[in-house]
Formats: sequence, C-alpha cells, structure tokens
Amino acid sequence: MPGRWPPLLIDANVLIDFADSDVTVLRLVVRHLAPVSVLRPVLREVTQLDATDCDRLDLSLFEPSVEQLLEAGARRRSLSFFDRLCLIVSRDQGWACVTNDTVLRKECATEGVRTVWGLELLVGLVGARHLGNRSALTIATAIHHNNPRHISRAILSRLAERLRRLGQS
Repeated sequence: MPGRWPPLLIDANVLIDFADSDVTVLRLVVRHLAPVSVLRPVLREVTQLDATDCDRLDLSLFEPSVEQLLEAGARRRSLSFFDRLCLIVSRDQGWACVTNDTVLRKECATEGVRTVWGLELLVGLVGARHLGNRSALTIATAIHHNNPRHISRAILSRLAERLRRLGQS
C-alpha cells in the first residue's frame, strides 16, 4: 500500500462525516496511508473540530496563499468558495482531494486533480490491515445515518460488498 496514496486534502463534508462517526479513522489514515491536510478556512466552517483536534489527530492545517484565496473568490462556477479553494490547493500542491461532492469531483477531473471518495479511506485501511471489516462497516453505517443524502443505502451496500471481497483476499 505505501506509495499508492498521494498526500490528501480533506473537504468539509468528509471531515464532518468522520467527526460525526469516528474521527480516529483520520489518525489511522495519516499513520498508515498518507498525510492528510485540512484548509484553515474550511476548518472554521466545521463546528465539530478545532485546531487542537486536528493536532491530536495528526492532521496538518494548511493556510492557503493570498493568490489561492483570490482565485477561489474570482471563479464563478457551480462550486462554493470552500470547494473551489479545496480544488485550487489540491491542484497547486499535487494532493488528492477527498470529497463525496459529485460537482467538486467533476471540477477536479476537469483540472486534472485526483479525487478520493471518503469511504475509500476505510477501504484503504481495511486493505492495509489497519482496520477490521466490521469496524469499517460500522463507521460507514454511522456516516450513512448522519448523511443519507450523500451516502445512500446503495453506496453502503457497494462498500459492504467491496469489504467482503477484501476479507477473502
């Protein structure tokens, strides 16, 4: 698994999903898959976590440049300011953007930025043997209950099948 994961920038929605289910997953990701950064302006929008929590979880806080902030403010696409900022910083830093937002994922693809689904982090941890299948599915189920609009039953079922296949390998 080492080398497969680029450095990650996590967006607000995925950060909230894990904060509301099991935030310690993020520390596992940092320790076993890849460094994880959070934009300071995005963190200010997430009421569940603060800078001290990020430090405890080994998440790196990143301060966007003035140029990046201006570019995010000047763009007038279908993305929010914070999503544009995640896209721009991911592009500039060569990081993958961790998001479940389909519009952000589409814009990232247009800009050549790699994306990772939030639940893919669980699959990566299970595949690397740092999280059990049952624990991953419990966390994903909690995320589904907290965020059924973005993490549907169909997504949960596909994840369960993927985890089951991992357990057989």
